[in-house]
Amino acid sequence: MKENPIIYLITGLSGAGKTFLLKAMEDEGYYTVDNVPPHLIKDMINIICTSEYSKVAVVSDIRWKNTKDLTDVFLNIENYVNQSVNIKKVFLYADKQILMKRFMQSRRGHPLGVPTEDAIEKEMQLLNPIKEICDIVLDSSNTEPSQLRKRFFEIINEGKRTLKLNIVSFGFKYGYVENSDYVFDVRYLPNPYYIFEMYKLTGLDHQIAEYLGNFEQTGETVRRLYDFACFVQDNYSESGRIEAYFCIGCTGGKHRSVYIAQRIYELMREQNREVSIFHRDMIKE
Repeated sequence: MKENPIIYLITGLSGAGKTFLLKAMEDEGYYTVDNVPPHLIKDMINIICTSEYSKVAVVSDIRWKNTKDLTDVFLNIENYVNQSVNIKKVFLYADKQILMKRFMQSRRGHPLGVPTEDAIEKEMQLLNPIKEICDIVLDSSNTEPSQLRKRFFEIINEGKRTLKLNIVSFGFKYGYVENSDYVFDVRYLPNPYYIFEMYKLTGLDHQIAEYLGNFEQTGETVRRLYDFACFVQDNYSESGRIEAYFCIGCTGGKHRSVYIAQRIYELMREQNREVSIFHRDMIKE
């Protein structure tokens, strides 16, 4: 049975962070719609009730220059839509000086089309009745985007999404991994390639694991990179980032990097962490 949908109806001052918040909610699996005409919101919500979506976020604001309809929707939306819908109203704002600075940095004009300072004051006055009745009111002044995101999801009691760490082994002679966020060079480890019985094997074979495991620096490398991988994942998860590439290279990408990457992957999986593994160059000659 489909859950009763929850819909976040978002508005607020221009430049306060509505677009950023909407994107953050999309990353968390919400169906999102920006700049919805106020007079269409009730019909859109009723249509959503017949769809498969159960988490929805909608932004409607001063860009439509129709504060009468916007105010009416926020004041009376519960009377217009299916009673099974759980509607939460969200208002974002910031101090006037902060908003003016953001407009200067973006080099964009205010939607009201008058001088920025006058527009901000007018918008504050027009939207204040909506602000007074919203369930969630967020001040984005002097707040980093990641902090705003974290605060919002704490308020609505949704856990943060864990960053997916993509571990990739590769060979430097074939070039770096595209989109790599972190690159580690393990060419200082002893190279099984120069041992006749091993050069055709890969870092996934037990003979390679036994050989590399005999060296103290191998275990130290695994331990340090594992600790750092967990540190990266935990801290990037706080920022709301979805994934990162953790790349480990040796000369040919067949022995040392494969073994180290695989060991880190296995250790992280044992801790039920969100992680993937890809050995890019392992089968190349």
